[in-house]
Amino acid sequence: MSQDSGYYSTPVDFWLAKAMEDIWDNYRHKVSVARKSKDLLKFGRNPLVGTAKATVMDLPAGVTSHSLLASDLITTISSSDAADTRQVRVEGHTLSGGDFTFVVQTITLTGQTQATLATPLARVSRLYADDTSTTELVGSIYVYEDDTSTAGVPDTDSKVHLIVPAGQQQSRKAATTISSTDYWIVMDFDADCYEKTSAFAEIALEVKNSGGVWRPKETLAVNAGSHADHHFKPYLIIRPNSDVRLTSIADGASTDVGGMIQGVLAKII
Repeated sequence: MSQDSGYYSTPVDFWLAKAMEDIWDNYRHKVSVARKSKDLLKFGRNPLVGTAKATVMDLPAGVTSHSLLASDLITTISSSDAADTRQVRVEGHTLSGGDFTFVVQTITLTGQTQATLATPLARVSRLYADDTSTTELVGSIYVYEDDTSTAGVPDTDSKVHLIVPAGQQQSRKAATTISSTDYWIVMDFDADCYEKTSAFAEIALEVKNSGGVWRPKETLAVNAGSHADHHFKPYLIIRPNSDVRLTSIADGASTDVGGMIQGVLAKII
């Protein structure tokens, strides 16, 4: 494959090749999926979706979304259970000069006592129990801005950016950020409604390019116990420094909704 084609790669399917060519034609960036060698699956769940639009992620009651920060103000992590003293991995992004940089860090929880992130973040997208121990997480884990807390729970709901619900070993946040050196080529978008009785919800995939506003790219509708999916062809191209999320609106309060976005990252070369 010629350098002038806009990318280096091993053989790929037609739609992936087209996406990489489109990136070159539209943005003049040569990209490589092979050099990045990373898939990205973001899934989430929100059991409290109501008639106001909410991000598909675990949030404090009454909060519909996490705030988008202009600097690295996410500094703190704690658990609602004193028994949580194991290591966890935290994924997110720092922000400098308008550019996002992906960061992965290992943090040792100190139960209900606040611990400090080694690297402050502007975005936090995932937290999970790492492989250093077979001990499971017990309490709800919170990642948040500088704040007071009570028994490990932040006192200011609006400062919370990620929650791992009690008994879970990974966060459920269908929102992420793309670094300044990558494109996300999205192939699939799925939506679910986990209610057993009558319920209805719309779930939208939204993208906010750097300096722009949230724009919907596709919307799916689901009812109680149903699943819907959309396969992008051509694939959806998410540009560097973009925020991505799933949002939902339901026909009643406390509707349990989930969804996922799946694709591959392409590195600018």
